[in-house]
Amino acid sequence: MKLWVKFSIILVIIINFVIEIGLLYITPKVEDFSVDLVGEKLKSIAASISASIDGDQFKEINIFDSSSVNSISYQNTLKTIQQAKESLELSDELFTITILDRNSISFGVVLNRVASSKDTLQKISPLARKTIEEVYQKKHCEYTPMYEDKYGSWLSGFAPIYDDEKNVVGVVQVDQKFEDVLSRISEIKIPIQIGRLYSIPITLLISILFAAVFVGPIRKVKEKITRIANGDYSKSEEIKSGGEVKELVIAAENLRTTILEQQEKIFQSIKELENAKNKAESSDKLKSEFLAVISHEIRTPLNVILGNIEVLKLELDEDKIAELEDILNPIKQGSERLIRTVEMMVLYSELSSNSYVLREEFVDINKLFFTTVEKHKNIAEEKGVKINFDCTATTGIVKTDERLLEEAINQIADNAVKYTNEGEITFCIQNTDDNGIKLLVKDTGIGISGDFMKELFKPFRQEDMSYERRFEGNGIGLALAKKCCNFIGCDLEIISKKDEGTLVTINVGKEKLFNS
Repeated sequence: MKLWVKFSIILVIIINFVIEIGLLYITPKVEDFSVDLVGEKLKSIAASISASIDGDQFKEINIFDSSSVNSISYQNTLKTIQQAKESLELSDELFTITILDRNSISFGVVLNRVASSKDTLQKISPLARKTIEEVYQKKHCEYTPMYEDKYGSWLSGFAPIYDDEKNVVGVVQVDQKFEDVLSRISEIKIPIQIGRLYSIPITLLISILFAAVFVGPIRKVKEKITRIANGDYSKSEEIKSGGEVKELVIAAENLRTTILEQQEKIFQSIKELENAKNKAESSDKLKSEFLAVISHEIRTPLNVILGNIEVLKLELDEDKIAELEDILNPIKQGSERLIRTVEMMVLYSELSSNSYVLREEFVDINKLFFTTVEKHKNIAEEKGVKINFDCTATTGIVKTDERLLEEAINQIADNAVKYTNEGEITFCIQNTDDNGIKLLVKDTGIGISGDFMKELFKPFRQEDMSYERRFEGNGIGLALAKKCCNFIGCDLEIISKKDEGTLVTINVGKEKLFNS
């Protein structure tokens, strides 16, 4: 539902509620005013009639004697009242006039021209009786609110009849049926109800106009925010408003300027990132070129040295070779170790910079695994470490990069042999619960401390970094194995405890198996 519609409905409800409250307050006031107005009118009529009556002549009339209608005093009084009635244009149907003394009452003596039966004051309404007594006592005109007697519901006006000495000798009472007053009040209520009906469309129109004026700036703010959301950050026309709406307008403008500022910062950051990317690419390229050059420059002379050693062995007899073995073997081992270190660093660099080109092919996992660990078997047996292969239970074809998987297995096996001086090392392949396979290397070596576990896969880190450390190595082996596994989509896990050995697991997911 639109905001202006909601606002209009709320305004209509509020305005009509206020009107209803006003009518609830005004209507009783109107009714009271109508009663007061009729009462004052009856009082004025009674006063006009009583003023025309000769009080001294009235005292001579015995209004409870039916023969008194023939007396001169009665005839003169009747004539006076009849003239007053005509001059006031009174109707017999609307009004009756009663002349009273202190003790008795006669209804309709004047206007009906016939004397009726007398009633004691005790039989009339207590309210009318009280008002009559006040007229006698206070000597002024009065009127009553609505009261009931045995003849119906009435409003009455009373006026005293004075003699020449200003004594009250009787009271003129003018009555009107209350039903007539109610009919007049109903006539007044009809235009009120009509006004109420007219007020509904008027208030609705006012509400719509007011809502349009009030909601207009909000609609413009909404349009502005929509343009901003759609990427249009141009400055729009000024929106005139006040109060909270003005705060909303200011907030929308602040949003626009903030987005422009942030956009400028983002563009600047993108430019800086592009520069950094170009520098990084240049650095990676330089690093790759540097490593390639270093690899070439180191491998070439070392290959020459290794080649010359082999040539030397061919040209010397066995006795001479035996004499030179203590010299030639360390040279050969050191050269091979240096070549191996350079190869590892180059491969780690390529994996870290994502410049390595993945070459996937179908690989026999059993053949690769056990061929790789076989290279370390002789070194382990020379140290007196037992090698176990008895847990092998699975064969399978894996689609992967053979070089990277072989490198990971080689580094893990090399560490197991290097850090195990006694006990045993177990190499095996097992099925996993999720239909994959896992390559296990478990040793009884020196293990890894809990503190060093968080540094385990960082390059060039060793638990013992001192110059007097017992074990050779550059600390890149496990870091390289982790990189290789990540690159081919395998998971490398290591569980170890100091002085109790290490379990290394390479998990190969079922999606990489192609046994069928």
